[in-house]
Amino acid sequence: MNLQSEFMSEAFHTLAQPIAALRATVELGLSDHAADPAHHVLENCLRLTDRLMHEMAVLREIASLGEAPPLSLCDGQALLQTSVEEMMPVAEASGVALRLDAQPASILCHASTFQRALFFLLDEMIARSASSRAISISLRHGNDGFLLAIRPGSMQGRRGALCRKLVQFAGGRAIDSATGELSVLFHECSYRKVPAITLDKQILMSL
Repeated sequence: MNLQSEFMSEAFHTLAQPIAALRATVELGLSDHAADPAHHVLENCLRLTDRLMHEMAVLREIASLGEAPPLSLCDGQALLQTSVEEMMPVAEASGVALRLDAQPASILCHASTFQRALFFLLDEMIARSASSRAISISLRHGNDGFLLAIRPGSMQGRRGALCRKLVQFAGGRAIDSATGELSVLFHECSYRKVPAITLDKQILMSL
């Protein structure tokens, strides 16, 4: 960890402590003064504190991003299916249906960053979707590679900035969310890693 990253991590940790203490104080005030006229004010304070903690978490994630990781051949269909399955319980609890349509896809990406990006994207879309709505996720082959599409989908605010950066680090290109559908292009990967060949020293000497 470089000096700047270490400083940022320490700064966010220092800020998080008093915010958590403030939230605990507000919660205690709500339980002790349920019939007090100040109850409504404390409820607003709790909502604002939760929002502050949420923003801090996103900023911390953005600050923790370093250099883009190396890309490699990945099974896009399997990565996407795993990410969607992990978010199913969250979606069901919010009354939102996740519909997946993914073709077999060999893509150039960074697997763990891809799944991290999908977690933030789907979490954001689920939070914004009204109950009884559906979110469609597809991965289909196109002229320039494989297109990941999420509808409805968008990238807004700080969380949107984090999602965009994670998608780029995962290998996503040509990101577009202007039409109400988030679309990300991943390059098709057609090469296979050739295993290293170990030659026997004695065989070489006998040639």
